[in-house]
Amino acid sequence: MLMQALTALSTRQSITMKRHKNQILLEPINCDEIADRALLRGNIYHFNSLDSTNTWLQKNGKCGDVCISDEQTAGRGRRGNEWVSPATGNIYFSIKWCFDSPVQQMQHFSLLGLSVGIAVAEALAIMGLQNHGVKWPNDIYWQQKKMGGILIENVSPSNNVIIGIGLNVTMPDDEISKVDQQITSLTEALAHKEALKKPFPAIRTELLIAMIQHLTSHLTHFPALAFNDFEKDWNKWDILKNKNVTFQRQNKDVSATVVGLNRQGQLGLLEKDKQLHFYSSADIRLSKPLGQ
Repeated sequence: MLMQALTALSTRQSITMKRHKNQILLEPINCDEIADRALLRGNIYHFNSLDSTNTWLQKNGKCGDVCISDEQTAGRGRRGNEWVSPATGNIYFSIKWCFDSPVQQMQHFSLLGLSVGIAVAEALAIMGLQNHGVKWPNDIYWQQKKMGGILIENVSPSNNVIIGIGLNVTMPDDEISKVDQQITSLTEALAHKEALKKPFPAIRTELLIAMIQHLTSHLTHFPALAFNDFEKDWNKWDILKNKNVTFQRQNKDVSATVVGLNRQGQLGLLEKDKQLHFYSSADIRLSKPLGQ
């Protein structure tokens, strides 16, 4: 159902965003173009500002609906962390997906967030990005800097999930200074590509189309996903494998080498005792910067 539902804040209006020094001026997101090309299974809703696109879909969304906002006033990431979501031209969107059976019946459901990360990485590659990947369990990185993040929430009924994605497209210096880690943006990463300078203004629309297309494909095939197929895809985009990392376990810093994932999506860490241990994202928190 490629039907578009525009709110009173239609994208046909001029969207007001604060202009920052040296910021690339982007065109408004074109929902008509997205609806025509992105293989949507529901409606698309676009707002100037929301508290959270995930929250809006929880309250109002139906299966296949997509919610986009130019700003989030209460954006959130994993563990309830704040996701800084200024109206500077980034992408904040969520999709409500309904599987045919309860997610608890999928033995590999814990791989869903990683599969979403793969879909986003594939879409970014279509835009011409290189040297990027997925940092376990839910972040998009380019050259050791965070570009985006993913939040998946289970909702009622039990076969439904809401997938939220935040991606820095253009991030001025004064907004970067508000974030307590190294971050980057797509326009920064692609600035050296001469061929991509002309279409920059419409980059958000094109990227949303690519991400929704890849998400739809991965989510459609996810219930029957074989681990060997997932592992091949994951290995293409895993930026941590064979890297030395430090993580927090029970409030203590531990050093280890990343060796991959198991079938539950847990991270395999070879610790100093030469023992291989697997941890879920609820068990540990990676703390050492990449590349050190």
